[in-house]
Amino acid sequence: MRIPLILCTLFSLSISLNAMEKPYHHVYENGKFKEFRNLPADVPQWGKRKWPYFKWTKLKKEIDTFVPNEFLLSKDEILENIKKMGKTPSIQWLGHNGWLFRNLKGKNVLFDPVLGDTIGPMSIFGSNRFTPIPLQVDELPKIDVLIISHHHYDHRDYFTLKNIKNKKDIEVFAPLRSKSFYKSLGYKKIHELDWDESKTIGDLKFTAKTSYHWSKVGLTDRNKTLWSSYLLEWDNNKAWLGGDSGYIKKIFDEVGNKIGGISFAILGIAAYDFKKLGFNETYMHTTPSQALEMGKSLKAKKVIGSHFLTFVLSLEKVLDPPKLLKENAEKYGYKKDDAVIFKIGEVKNLKELTN
Repeated sequence: MRIPLILCTLFSLSISLNAMEKPYHHVYENGKFKEFRNLPADVPQWGKRKWPYFKWTKLKKEIDTFVPNEFLLSKDEILENIKKMGKTPSIQWLGHNGWLFRNLKGKNVLFDPVLGDTIGPMSIFGSNRFTPIPLQVDELPKIDVLIISHHHYDHRDYFTLKNIKNKKDIEVFAPLRSKSFYKSLGYKKIHELDWDESKTIGDLKFTAKTSYHWSKVGLTDRNKTLWSSYLLEWDNNKAWLGGDSGYIKKIFDEVGNKIGGISFAILGIAAYDFKKLGFNETYMHTTPSQALEMGKSLKAKKVIGSHFLTFVLSLEKVLDPPKLLKENAEKYGYKKDDAVIFKIGEVKNLKELTN
């Protein structure tokens, strides 16, 4: 009888196809989605170790958060620089991991904006900003594209997202399985991309790319939404917009080989020192040296430091990240000028970064 054999073959094929449809970083149990996970990496995991909240609260109060003027601009300077730049394609650092591409192929692209005083539930309880807000939300230009890399409070900021104007017109790139949150705030054009999925808007191409991280903004939603970085392409240029990520060489060597070289990579350079809390190393963020290594893996011509000088999220000195990025640049094959540090609120002509 051949029929049972055929049925068994079809059943096996069905199982194989179902397995192929679910990427490694998607975890299912009994046919139902459970959570996302990182790609395999031979690094230690923190696992379910309890976070020493009271010790952390005490130690972070001891951090000196004084920031000298060499890293800051006054509001008048910021507004004057924006005015001088006019319609020239440019990029502005909004503090922490917030970046604004202005007039890029006729679009204003906003990445991971946090323009409130506090990061936490409803932007009320949590860590307070220790440097000035460069722009108020109502001082932003009309936003065409909004990208949120992942759901942690210092990237998915309720205050900022709630108060941005023209929500119904904005093309939003949101983490996978998070659409309902953005709908609740009034956004209409919501795109959820998995890693290596792309969407073109006008003359700009956006691709979600691999990160090594996690997500959580509630008591029961750990890893329920995906974490990503983004590749932004226009004309013959490519820029890496780094969401939070640790540096795993084999993963990012492969990513870099697929991309084939980029003009610049925006990469986190802080939130890495937890030694006094009992965690010798975190593989969820990058040190300045690791950011430079990641830049090389991604074949980036320049590395732009990000994710620092805004909130106390770890125990390194707040001025160490920009200092160490510059000091270590040549060790990792970059000129010092190619390890780029913006002042908070600073606007640069994109040609400076893509030539």
